Amino acid sequence: MTARFAVFAQDRSARWILVPGVASTRQIEIRNESDDSVECHLRVEHPPTASASPAVLTIQPHHTRTADIIFLANWSPQTESSLLVSLRDQQGQQLATFSHELVAADSSDCALALDVKEPVLVDGKLAGFKLWFSIASKSPTPRRFEIDFVRHPSLRFPERTAVTLAAGEATAFEVPVEWNRAVRDLQFWNHPLKIEAFVPASHGRRTAVLSWETIERRLDKYLTDDDRVARITPAQQQQRGNTGQSGLSPGQLKYTELLELKKLEQSVVGTARARVPVRPAEQPAHAKASARWSAVATLATTAFAVVGLVLAALFFLRPPVVHPATTPVHVSPPDLPTPVITVHKASPRTKHLAGTGPVAKPVWTSVAAAQGQTVAGVDSSQEQAHAQAPAAPAPAAVALAPAAQPAHHVDVNRNAVVSLNSVDAAYAAGGRAVSVAWSGSAQAGATVQVLDYNGKIIASRDVSGNRSSTTLRLPRGYHGSVSVQVIALGYHGERVVQSAFLTSRG
Repeated sequence: MTARFAVFAQDRSARWILVPGVASTRQIEIRNESDDSVECHLRVEHPPTASASPAVLTIQPHHTRTADIIFLANWSPQTESSLLVSLRDQQGQQLATFSHELVAADSSDCALALDVKEPVLVDGKLAGFKLWFSIASKSPTPRRFEIDFVRHPSLRFPERTAVTLAAGEATAFEVPVEWNRAVRDLQFWNHPLKIEAFVPASHGRRTAVLSWETIERRLDKYLTDDDRVARITPAQQQQRGNTGQSGLSPGQLKYTELLELKKLEQSVVGTARARVPVRPAEQPAHAKASARWSAVATLATTAFAVVGLVLAALFFLRPPVVHPATTPVHVSPPDLPTPVITVHKASPRTKHLAGTGPVAKPVWTSVAAAQGQTVAGVDSSQEQAHAQAPAAPAPAAVALAPAAQPAHHVDVNRNAVVSLNSVDAAYAAGGRAVSVAWSGSAQAGATVQVLDYNGKIIASRDVSGNRSSTTLRLPRGYHGSVSVQVIALGYHGERVVQSAFLTSRG
């Protein structure tokens, strides 16, 4: 009978996120779906910086085993972007394969989508349309994405937009687009063949494309025949010929076209003026008036300059003004009442904890503050005197308790790779629960799972921090054997799995 196997990632993720320069470990699960016990040999085909542990394991029928895929610190995300693991029997025949995508933890990636929403009408005529743009982050950390569109002469898009998304977060918004239907490109179309949005990413950029046929179907009742065909205007025909002869750029072509139109306008105006009879006597009059106004303007400019220089000289050369000297004014301090300070006798515990300190003196910044503190001190002392029994006067020294020492801080090496050394499991609460304890290092959290003899999870619990023990309650009425899996989570997303087995409790 042919053995059947299923291999999948322990964390059920679509891809693994690794930290370059740091060794890490991921887990795969191998399930024997046949009726025979099979000895399996694991081998990592690529990348060469990864290996499987254990390389040989025996899986009982209808049971699941876990294997580690270890990545070395020299793993490169540029050349090693995928994992391929082969599963073979003793004779070398392939039983199953496992492939998974590998992504660097510091990479930026996203997914884009683009669709047409509705037309934009001005006075009942089509002036543009609105697009619906959506973006989803595939980065493991919060990232800032800059969204832009491929430009076209007849379309006007908004300025470049930037959004910041957390890991796995998505957002969507509408994009208004202005359409100048009278403008055509070098191919004589008043619209592009497609609308393309793009976002720069770590390895190039991500794009979303919307064909113009989709927009035409949505705006069909507002379009004309000129919007559906490429039409050549005389100016564009001349521009096309000049492009073939001189090899000018589109910007230079637009400038050349404007220059030709200006020359055409001047020739038409000159021809019209030539057809109108002009009296010879008027030309000298215009020349004289122009010369007269030029002379007047020169004189006026000279006069304004002279006046400005005179005003500046008067302002900067005026004699200095002597200001009366001022003397400081002495103000006598106000008489303030002496504050009454009542010091109560400290308890034995306070005496033991407190140390002798300097005498406390009131410090006031204003008369109102001094009066307020004095009245408050008198009122509080009177209330305490009425509330407590009279005590013998104490010296004026105030005992100050020593400041509380901060708790000892334990430094955590967040660059270390999480590891598990051993997992111990035992029945508790009369066989109705399972107590689990383990040991390891660099643990940011853990997940503890209890599986039945079919590999189904019947109890699970998440543990935060570096806690290394917990108790899980079994389902009521279950008396079969159980497998315990401890999944330790590292600070960079790495996972390590160790398991233990308990036989049936009878």
